Amino acid sequence: MALPLAFLLALMVFNCKSTCSLGCDLPQIHNLGLETSDGNEVGALTLLEKMRKIRTFSCLNYRKDFAFPQEQLEGEQVQKTQAVAVLHEMTQQIFNLFSTQEAFAAWDKTLLDTFLTGLHQHLDDLKACGTQQVGVEEAPLRAVRKYFHRITVYLKEKKYLPCAWEVVRAEIMKSFSSSANLYGRLRSME
Repeated sequence: MALPLAFLLALMVFNCKSTCSLGCDLPQIHNLGLETSDGNEVGALTLLEKMRKIRTFSCLNYRKDFAFPQEQLEGEQVQKTQAVAVLHEMTQQIFNLFSTQEAFAAWDKTLLDTFLTGLHQHLDDLKACGTQQVGVEEAPLRAVRKYFHRITVYLKEKKYLPCAWEVVRAEIMKSFSSSANLYGRLRSME
C-alpha cells in the first residue's frame, strides 16, 4: 500500500541527518528534534498534538477532504530528486500556512514559534539539496501547491475559526504520521 508523499515529508524533514545519495544531508522527519524554550526536545507530531485546543470530534461538521494528490506523489514513479523538490515545496507550504497572523491568533505562540523554527531549519537543509536538482517534473509540485491552496481557501471560507484550524492541524498531523513506510522505500532506493 503506497502512502502519501506527505508521509515522506514527515520523515525526511523532521528527524536526523541522512544521505539519500543526492550529495547532501537530508533531515529525517519522524522526530523533528526541536528544542523548546525550556531546553527540552520535542518532535513535530508532539508539537502538533500539543497545539490542539479543542477536541477534533467536536468539529465533525467542519471536516473536509482536501484531496491530497496521493496518486501523483506516491509509489514508484516518484524519483529521489522529485521527492526532495516536493518535500521542499510541502515544507514551505506548511511554513507559509502556520506563519500567518491568523495562525498566531489561533495557536499557542511558544509552540508555534518552535514548530516554525524547526520548519525553517529544515527548509534550509532541503534548499541545499534542492540547488542540485535539475529538470524536476513540475506536475507533482503543481499538485502539492493546489492541495495547499485548497487548505488555504478552506480556512478563509471558514473565517479561520478554531474548528477550521483544528481540521487543518489534524490534516497536517495525518500527513506527518503516515511517513515511515515511504521514507523506508526512499531509503531502499539508495
